[in-house]
Amino acid sequence: MMRMSCLTLTVQNQFKAGKMNMTQFIQYCRSLGFDGIDPHMNNLGSATRDELKRLRRQALDAGLTISSMCVSTEFGRDAGAVPAQIEKAREAMEAGLFLGAPVLRVFVGSAPSPDKTEEAFKRGVDALRKCAEIGAGLGMPVALQNHSGLTSTGDDMLRFYKEVGHPNFTLLLDTGHFTGREGPNGPKIAGHTYDDYYRSLEQVAPLAQFVRVKFYDVGPDGSEKYIDYKRVFAMLRGLKYNGFTSLVYEGKEDELTAVPRAAKFLRSMVTSA
Repeated sequence: MMRMSCLTLTVQNQFKAGKMNMTQFIQYCRSLGFDGIDPHMNNLGSATRDELKRLRRQALDAGLTISSMCVSTEFGRDAGAVPAQIEKAREAMEAGLFLGAPVLRVFVGSAPSPDKTEEAFKRGVDALRKCAEIGAGLGMPVALQNHSGLTSTGDDMLRFYKEVGHPNFTLLLDTGHFTGREGPNGPKIAGHTYDDYYRSLEQVAPLAQFVRVKFYDVGPDGSEKYIDYKRVFAMLRGLKYNGFTSLVYEGKEDELTAVPRAAKFLRSMVTSA
């Protein structure tokens, strides 16, 4: 059975303005009928043990699962920065484990320039493998999310999956960040169309244990202007996907008016036969 969660960055403007904290985010997600939450390290503050204990209990009291732990890493641009990025991932794994999250989301990043793409790819493979090894020791799987840069296509993701080649390494499917899709955000490659976009989704979905459901322009009925989610969820149901679908809003409309509509629409997709 598919379930739905929400990434804290969906309401990042509220966090930045001091209008929402993690306690309020939990209650907000509960009021919208989510099954879980996805904390990003940026929203956990100092992430002390006492703070994490409170968060874990608050989620339990609200009946919400910590469905993933998220950290934003960059392994491609600067070799000198990689050790600190790996350490950031390790810290996120430890926080996620304490909260009860089953998986850590990471990014691999981008090449510093087009002529250094292969060099950045190899650096990314090595860093991802090291993260997977750390996670194996801790008991936390590490999932690479496609997020433009070195992961702009399904082929890119499959190449990382093959080359990292670690049993503790997996993939996370982001419905927004593949080439070929129209609309804001995401990578753009000349000549790529929606055929390329949906092909990338179909390539990665069978290997993914977690799906990020992106919204950019939410219609009156909660549907997304630039993505045919009826097609996407038909694909997931065909694969018998049984994990979380996590709502992420990145549009211009106020998130407090857009997210409730998107959440209602996502619930209809998750529960449709």
